[in-house]
Amino acid sequence: MIINNLQLFFDRVEGEIFLFKTATGQQIAIDKKLLENFDAKQKLFLNLDSEESSGRAQDILNEILETNND
Repeated sequence: MIINNLQLFFDRVEGEIFLFKTATGQQIAIDKKLLENFDAKQKLFLNLDSEESSGRAQDILNEILETNND
């Protein structure tokens, strides 16, 4: 995994883009279309992997749990 559980803090909206900041002040922009029903009060975490996740939902959940236990 390249990025694991990076917490994003809602900053502002510019047009169709949500802007977030990380704890270190880096800015991340995410198109509104990717975050349907987003609530600015909820916590948001970013995970980025170099491998495609495919398969059954249970297999994906088990893979995430294994990764977070390492």
